[in-house]
Amino acid sequence: MSKEVENKIVSTEEVQPVVAVLGHVDHGKSSLLDFIRKSNVVDGEAGGITQCISAYEVAHKTPTGEIKKITFLDTPGHEAFQSMRERGAEIADIAILIVSAEDAVKEQTIESFKTISERKIPFIVAINKIDKPNADIQKTKNSLVENGIYIEGYGGDIPCVEISAKVGTGIDNLIETLLILAEMSDIKSNEKADATGYVLESFVDSKRGVSATLVIKDGTLASSGAILAGVSMSPIRIIEDFAGRPIKGAHRGQAIKVTGFDVIPPAGTIFISSSDKKEIERLQQETKNEQVKEVVDPKIYRNAKVVIPVVIKTDSLGSLDAIKREIKKTETDDIKIKIISEGVGNISEGDIMLASSDEKAVILGFAIKMESKARDQADRFKIEPQIFDIIYKLTEWFDTLVDSRLPFEEKELTIGVLKILKTFSIQKEIHVVGGRVESGKIQNGANIKIIRRGTDLGRGKIIELQSQKIKTQEVLEGNECGISIESKFEMIPGDMLEAFVVERLKI
Repeated sequence: MSKEVENKIVSTEEVQPVVAVLGHVDHGKSSLLDFIRKSNVVDGEAGGITQCISAYEVAHKTPTGEIKKITFLDTPGHEAFQSMRERGAEIADIAILIVSAEDAVKEQTIESFKTISERKIPFIVAINKIDKPNADIQKTKNSLVENGIYIEGYGGDIPCVEISAKVGTGIDNLIETLLILAEMSDIKSNEKADATGYVLESFVDSKRGVSATLVIKDGTLASSGAILAGVSMSPIRIIEDFAGRPIKGAHRGQAIKVTGFDVIPPAGTIFISSSDKKEIERLQQETKNEQVKEVVDPKIYRNAKVVIPVVIKTDSLGSLDAIKREIKKTETDDIKIKIISEGVGNISEGDIMLASSDEKAVILGFAIKMESKARDQADRFKIEPQIFDIIYKLTEWFDTLVDSRLPFEEKELTIGVLKILKTFSIQKEIHVVGGRVESGKIQNGANIKIIRRGTDLGRGKIIELQSQKIKTQEVLEGNECGISIESKFEMIPGDMLEAFVVERLKI
């Protein structure tokens, strides 16, 4: 009997479910998993937010004493990581939509609900932070219904569990509800089939090379052979579980780390496996032959007023995807972001050399470091890579950069006119005069034009302003004052001083 026929007639067995935890940023997704795993990932995350997608396997003891395993996917709630949340929902069998009892439904709550609904996966609503003084469970439930999330007891059949991820209230009930939902969903797998599933995340291990986190959705991973994800291939050699322990015979529902890919597999890619390595190599070559590279029309850069060349290096492909998405938001018809290089890993000497070919190029790093040789080259070419570990800090910096690169014109805006009534002294181009504000206002630090009988004699700057012999920042129309002015031009009683500020107006 052939293996293919055998696989078709093998009866499937109940397997551990894969559960995605989704919701708004800071509503307690990571805190929930922390309590379940009895670990403390939250304190170790930059800025207190999850910026990568992770998988964790837990064993739960049911009231009957049976041990059941569940794989949890922790997805980031920050708006920038939408594609990661979508990927988590794509892989999951069941979802938990977590909502804070303090804040109720927020923007990413709605987005997460839409993601779950589009993929038609069963889910549970977990109302978190019920231990907080400002918690309002009734208001939160009403908010859910108002946004079309119809929970049990409020016109719908979506299970709803009230929890505190901080102290553990309701967590056992949540897990029991998950297991019931998994049983009702009839999740099955053919354990004798070759393992298939999804690439959850990929990255470069500094010591061992290209690695990826995979979630098996069907079958069992053979003890030898190879894995193919897109055009990326790895021998079945270094296989670890979610905790980094060597593992063999990984099965449906498990998250594993595979090291040894020849190129970085894209996150979200479906992978296949086989004990026949030569068969995987043949499929890899076929896939490569079918690849068509995207060609970018150079006209989009020629017609733009501002083109910013960017080199991006991140800790993982998921982070790379999120950052590209964020910086591309700044693009308009006049502003174009030209990504000249992107990759996973530390900033290398090659990245610096590439950026040095264009004085306008910037290097963005996220959750990585700069290699020592790269640092030497950066000093040599006076290039300063910008490295961040919080995504909104990166986007804030980039938005400021884009704004500074936009073309502008300077316009002088008159804010007030003063008539000189008396001159007192001149020392090293510092003129002390007295006068009256004829219109508007005179401000300390303002630039001035010196006008005599309608003729512009020259420029100066107010360096000190006094009203009734007391230093002040401004003097309004109709008031007299003393002024110290830095200028190369002589002033006499009767001259008019026009105070102005320079505005930068975008073209």
